[in-house]
Amino acid sequence: MKVKICGQTSLADADLSVRMGADYIGVVYQVEASPRSLDMERARPIFEKHRDRAFLLTCDASLEEIGNAVMALDPYAIQLTGKETPEDVASLKEEAGGMVFKSIHLPPAGIEAAESSEQILERMKLFVEAGVDGFVLDTSTGGHYGGTGTKNDWALAGLITAASPAPVFIAGGINAENAAEAAAMPNIYGIDLASGVEAEMGVKSEEKLAALFTALGSAQG
Repeated sequence: MKVKICGQTSLADADLSVRMGADYIGVVYQVEASPRSLDMERARPIFEKHRDRAFLLTCDASLEEIGNAVMALDPYAIQLTGKETPEDVASLKEEAGGMVFKSIHLPPAGIEAAESSEQILERMKLFVEAGVDGFVLDTSTGGHYGGTGTKNDWALAGLITAASPAPVFIAGGINAENAAEAAAMPNIYGIDLASGVEAEMGVKSEEKLAALFTALGSAQG
C-alpha cells in the first residue's frame, strides 16, 4: 500500500515527506484556485531532486501547457484533476507520453452521488482505454476539485476500488486517525493526503507525518 503526500510547496517539505516514508509526493502546478499551487521557479527544485516519485498536478490545462511542463520538469506522473476527457488523455499520451493519473471526484460523505459506482466504473474504463495508468478518488465540494480536506463517501469509494480497472489512490480528509481505515479499502493501491499532515496551509508537519506512518505501521503490523 503506497502513500502519496501531496500539496508540496517547498523542497524542504518534499525532503521531509520522503524521509518520513512517502512513496510519492505531489506538486500542484499553476492551478489558480489552489493555495498550494507553484509556478515553474518554485516547482523545479522539487522535481530535480524527486522526479522519480513526484506527481505533477494540473487542472484543465491545455495540451501545450502540460507538454511544456513535462519537458521542463520531467515528472514521475501527471495527475489531471479537472474536467479532462478520455479524448484529452489520449492526446496527452500521444504528445507527451509518460504516466497519467486521473482524479475522479466523489461527493462529500453524507451527500448522495449523482452517479452509481457502476456508472463511475464505466467512465473509468473509458479513461483506461485512452491511456490512463491510475486514478485518485478525491472529493468535490464548494466548486473545488480536490484539495479540500473533506472526506468523501467511502462506502461508494470502496465499491469503486474493488472493481477498478487500474490502480486507485483514495484522497480527501485522510489523517493519522482514519488512515488505517482508508488503507483497508478493497484492492486499494494507496492513500493520498495533504491537509491531514500540515502544520498550516501548505506547510508539512513532521509530527503529523510521524503519527500517520506510525498509525499505518501499527495497522499493517
